[in-house]
Amino acid sequence: MKFQRLAPKWIGRATFLVGLFDILANSGHRFRAPIHKISTYVPVFLNGSALATAIFTGLVLMILARGLTRRKRRAWTLALIILTLNLVTELFRHAYHPIQIILSLLLIVILGICRKSFYAKSDPSTKYQPFIGFGSAVVVFFLASLLLLRYRNHDQLLGSPSLKNIFLFIIEGFFGVAGPVQFTSERSADLISFTLGSFGIFIVLVPLWLYFRRIKPIPTMTPADMDQVRTLIKHDVDQDSLGYFATRKDKSVVWTSNRKAGIAYRIQSGVMLASGDPFGEFSLWPDAIKEFIAIAEEHAWTPAVMGCSDHGGEVWVEHANMIAVDIGDEAIINVKDFSLEGRPMANVRQMVNRIRRKGYTCETVKWSDIEPSTKVELRTLANEWRYGVADRGFSMSMDRFGDDSDPDTYITIARIDNSIKGFQYYVPWTTTGLSLDRMQRERGTDAGINELMIVETVEFARTLNFSHVSLNFAAFRSLFERADKISAGPITRSTRNLIRFASNFFQVESLYRFNAKFQPEWETRYVLYPRAADLPRVAWAALRAEKFISGFRKKSV
Repeated sequence: MKFQRLAPKWIGRATFLVGLFDILANSGHRFRAPIHKISTYVPVFLNGSALATAIFTGLVLMILARGLTRRKRRAWTLALIILTLNLVTELFRHAYHPIQIILSLLLIVILGICRKSFYAKSDPSTKYQPFIGFGSAVVVFFLASLLLLRYRNHDQLLGSPSLKNIFLFIIEGFFGVAGPVQFTSERSADLISFTLGSFGIFIVLVPLWLYFRRIKPIPTMTPADMDQVRTLIKHDVDQDSLGYFATRKDKSVVWTSNRKAGIAYRIQSGVMLASGDPFGEFSLWPDAIKEFIAIAEEHAWTPAVMGCSDHGGEVWVEHANMIAVDIGDEAIINVKDFSLEGRPMANVRQMVNRIRRKGYTCETVKWSDIEPSTKVELRTLANEWRYGVADRGFSMSMDRFGDDSDPDTYITIARIDNSIKGFQYYVPWTTTGLSLDRMQRERGTDAGINELMIVETVEFARTLNFSHVSLNFAAFRSLFERADKISAGPITRSTRNLIRFASNFFQVESLYRFNAKFQPEWETRYVLYPRAADLPRVAWAALRAEKFISGFRKKSV
């Protein structure tokens, strides 16, 4: 069992090395004596095409290596075809490439023995793959051509052509045009010309093949899916505060058979990354997880979860045998207990009073109740106040702002002299709470405006009998809290100092300190993954899905 699990990884690496060997062996070594023996009998165009084909198959094997590592059945099939073509090419020139024959045969045998390890469906392709393939082919074949001229056939060159002329000869050769480089014999010139011409054909074939092999992408949520998710999370009083973020349009969804529970996810770098807890009926969560794992296994994706709670994490660990790692805490204000009175709230109270004296006012309204002209202004300001930074997030933020498809969202607006200076946008947390999606303000605005808007939101929530308001996510909160104690050891404090240094580039400590001022309840968030060896891959996929968000934050301050 362990052999079947590890075999694809080593076979993929071996395939990459065989492909690299094919390119280097055919472009960087002369094999002079055998060529002289058969050069009289082999037509020059066949010899040149065989040389180019050997290098081409090496490139394709290097590309397929990643698919083999990830157990893809199509990569296994194509690898056998390419190795067979490589073998035929080398058999045609068997007198001077015995090592390649042995490597190709050995790899074919190994692929045949381990065929059951390659069962996964191919990943959805993207519109960029043909362009990436074209660029890779140009680079590889250009370098191979340079090696052919500078090392393998350097003694066949007439004179000492400049590097510029060699570059021109290679580029023109891709198009079948004779370049400025001359050779000592007509046969050598023809051989190189046919080889470069074949390279040019392969450069065109690679992106065409990638284009026509495109695989239908995993469907994202349909409007019907979003409506169903909204219905489920609205009527589930135990739903997680991140539930509404499952309605992002760039996520896909796994449903149970009766569509009463599901899991929102995205495929990122070979990782099937779920966001937050499952949604819907709690009793059906194990069924949703089972379906999620089945799809991951069918495609050989690594299943993982980003930002789940204790409640959801326990179910994932029990039914998917995953490992949980604490990545931080979400700050949640208990509306009933919130008050500006008391010493712990002195900082917030002073900032709110100060900014109110300067003339700032706040109001919280339902998005659907805002005037159309104000909606347009807010959308414009939301774009302007990003100041060139793209919207980020995945598990703890929305992919849209002020969309009319989200009528139950709320917004708190801060003004001075009837001019909007900041806003906070909240999505519904079932029917009894609010969850902060974004927090934006005009650059240079007076300090305390965010505190004012949060206090106003909590007071508004109290009038609607809401129980909780979810604020920001604070990465590594427990670490900062432990490091602040006098009993903290050198390792804890050193780790805190390292993260504090990272806070110069990412919002980590500052976001924790900001949240802590409101004396919130803390909801621990976890990342889950199958094995310890999968953590680097899952971490990379999570960072890409979140678009390298600053400090793993949920919203901007």
